[in-house]
Amino acid sequence: MIRADLPHAAALAAMHAQAFPHEPWDEASFVSLLGMPGVFGLIDERGGFLLLRIVLDEAEIITIGVTTPRQGIGQELMRAGLELISAYAVKVLHLEVAAKNAPAQALYAKFGFTQAGRRKGYYADGDDALTMHLVLA
Repeated sequence: MIRADLPHAAALAAMHAQAFPHEPWDEASFVSLLGMPGVFGLIDERGGFLLLRIVLDEAEIITIGVTTPRQGIGQELMRAGLELISAYAVKVLHLEVAAKNAPAQALYAKFGFTQAGRRKGYYADGDDALTMHLVLA
């Protein structure tokens, strides 16, 4: 697991395009995100990435993706992300996930996330987003 920084923006964009071919983010998007205060990135060299944003005592998963599914990469990224935010006394971690993305929802449930809300038609394909959170303290 390595920390992602601005020099990793192109690699993150390439992995994002593999993980989310229907809505890929470009290199400029990752440069912008990684340049924001409180944004941290992680890369699993086997083919995965995680971007988190920490604001005071709350954090959000901006994006998480894997290019090789069913290899435990998502779990390792989640563990590493939770370890990272623990150093910042984060009390609640938030995320959004497509309502039809059952594998991702199962991963988040495994870590104790619960659904907090629903955003109708949030994604470009018309799918709803489920908002989820994990209370850490």
